[in-house]
Amino acid sequence: MQKKIYSCEWAGKTLSAEFTDLADQTNGSVMIRYGATVVLGTVVMSKHDKEGLEYFPLTVDYDEKFYASGQILGSQYVRREGRPTEEAILRGRIVDRTIRPLFPSHIRRDVHVVITTLAIDQDDPDVLAVLAASLSLAISNIPWNGPVGAVRISRKSGSTDFEINPTFSNRPDDEMDIEMICCGKEGNINMIEVGAKEISEADIAKAFDLAATHLKVIEDFQHKIIAELGKTKQEFVKEVLGKEEIAYFNEIITPKIDAAVFSGPGGKEINALKDEWLTLFAEKFPEGKRVLAEEHYEEIINEVIHKEAILNQRRADGRGLDEVRPLFAQAGGISEALHGTGIFYRGGTHIFSALTLGGPEDAMTLDTLIGVEKKRHFMLHYNFPPFSSGETGRMGGTNRRMIGHGALAEKALRAVVPEREVFPYTIRIVSESMASNGSTSMGSVCAGTLALMDGGVPITAPVAGIASGLMMETPEHYALLTDIQGPEDHHGDMDFKVAGTTKGVTAIQMDVKVGGIPIPILVEALEKARLARL
Repeated sequence: MQKKIYSCEWAGKTLSAEFTDLADQTNGSVMIRYGATVVLGTVVMSKHDKEGLEYFPLTVDYDEKFYASGQILGSQYVRREGRPTEEAILRGRIVDRTIRPLFPSHIRRDVHVVITTLAIDQDDPDVLAVLAASLSLAISNIPWNGPVGAVRISRKSGSTDFEINPTFSNRPDDEMDIEMICCGKEGNINMIEVGAKEISEADIAKAFDLAATHLKVIEDFQHKIIAELGKTKQEFVKEVLGKEEIAYFNEIITPKIDAAVFSGPGGKEINALKDEWLTLFAEKFPEGKRVLAEEHYEEIINEVIHKEAILNQRRADGRGLDEVRPLFAQAGGISEALHGTGIFYRGGTHIFSALTLGGPEDAMTLDTLIGVEKKRHFMLHYNFPPFSSGETGRMGGTNRRMIGHGALAEKALRAVVPEREVFPYTIRIVSESMASNGSTSMGSVCAGTLALMDGGVPITAPVAGIASGLMMETPEHYALLTDIQGPEDHHGDMDFKVAGTTKGVTAIQMDVKVGGIPIPILVEALEKARLARL
């Protein structure tokens, strides 16, 4: 076996990256070790383009193995791994959301990133999973604008000191007032996941600054490795429309763009103009590539939305930059058979949530890879039926997005759910997205709060959530948008979801479409989110 190991000291422990020929059919692979936890990162790119594809086909899988815990797990009759657990899906989403913005969007080859837990002890594999994905991509020949770092920041209730990458035993859920995972590069942050117990925006900002310091340590470590082992990146030339095709677009479509973009909420006119353009394009250029015509249209719409927001403080639906859409709320009124219900509207986003209460024996039992059996007494499940976005499709089952949105809303509300000594019931909320036009997850937080109060659950405070967006030209020229919808969500650079009470933050989730967001912009977005949720 060929082997090369790199190590550095990080937060009081040795982090090592081991490169071998164990998975030598891949474009890149690495074994990351921290304490006794080990994860393997592999990445493979297909050899041929997918013709006619309108998006970059990236797949990220996080693969939990029972053997990683040194136990024979599974049911009484099935002793091998089955479908991924919710925890595995959420960890995979952290990796996906971190690495995806750093790929050139015009690649049309399948890229498959697989993170496999080989061994798990007291150190959580989710941060290591990001590092394994980052290094396996960075040393490969696949175009990717990394490396990227990841770090966990936690703090115990009553303490003023943050902990870096605490072990499982050092961060029991009932003792922590914040748990944050931050990912980013070059001083900017591109993925955030936070669960908190009503902590202040000022403390969140301190955690961001601390995270940036530790992200730099991991970046520097990776840069040294890449300098020695990195392969030459394969080049992919981005195809664009020809001059004649662009001239035709400018003649028949450009004059209509302003009216289509600024026609109100939802983006219906934008989509209608797009259909018109593609029809005319096919008639005028029967041999032309429809995909390129569509990409050109989307790029122009993107430019207009950015430019108008930054230079003229102009939004697609005519609102002010900090203006929340009209709200409607209803508690109860559906049926006495239900224990509690809430209906919440924020503009075109409409959510229905139902509360069900059960006895302590109705709690969900979870077996974890670290050998600890957890009882889940509070659950929030999120559904997104196709009709909520005006589409047709199959019903039944859950996808990764539904699991992720449900976990975020559950995290946001968990902070105000009473202790079991006060309220021993098992609590389940189901949130149904009935109409979607921007941040149904934050709408689910609001509707979930209504359902809890309607059912008489003695929560400590109501929770609200809001999604903020960003149109950024440079770190100095940008516009923050409160309560994003439709085109702003699709074409914006950031989706920054913040939930909390009047006292403080209970949950944050951020995804971006750019390389990263400067911390001062995030701090400003936190304050705008606070005012909006109040």
